[in-house]
Amino acid sequence: MYSVTRIVQAADGCAPDEWAAAVIAVTSAAESCGAARHIVSETLPGVINGGDLIIHAEFTDKSSWQSAGTAFDGSLDHPAVEGFHGVEYQNGTSGRSTTDTRTGIYRALFVRVAPDTPPTAIEHFERDLLRMPALVSSIGAWRLSRVSASIGPTQWTHVWEQEFTDHESLSGQYLDHPIHWGVVDRWFDPECTEVIIRDRVCHTFCALDTPILLGS
Repeated sequence: MYSVTRIVQAADGCAPDEWAAAVIAVTSAAESCGAARHIVSETLPGVINGGDLIIHAEFTDKSSWQSAGTAFDGSLDHPAVEGFHGVEYQNGTSGRSTTDTRTGIYRALFVRVAPDTPPTAIEHFERDLLRMPALVSSIGAWRLSRVSASIGPTQWTHVWEQEFTDHESLSGQYLDHPIHWGVVDRWFDPECTEVIIRDRVCHTFCALDTPILLGS
């Protein structure tokens, strides 16, 4: 599968009805773009550089996205939209820890690994991320992918996605877990010699009614 994610920023001062109209237009475009599955959902409190709206769509292949891309992104040309950034990627390593399909939160983390990072360090970073689901019980599903193309000021290199049971599980158990602050954070901490993420990150999440991380 080939995935596309857009993080949308509402225009300053736009009226609620204008924003609602923009969301309706985007939702209509997502529903008619030929994606196998999609999300259009407003972000929840606590995002970092995460915008006001998440659009995520998964296509059978890259060519299917290319056929739909102009209309898909064209729906964001709206007075209520200040701008957007995003990524495109071939779905990477994924998993699901349970057959229970109930879910509550979709979360995506966009990061940019420094260009001079040795491949061995990148692979180590990826392995550390993929260790997390076995230790953090509230992660119901996950996927780690390398970015094929970025839109916006930051050239993202990786997307780390999860489904959580609820908001508290993300903001509490996940972010406070020892695997997070004791192992993974060193890749982001400028005071650690292992740091490879030097730019800002995009930490964004929204409510999710139906599972989206269903494999590659």
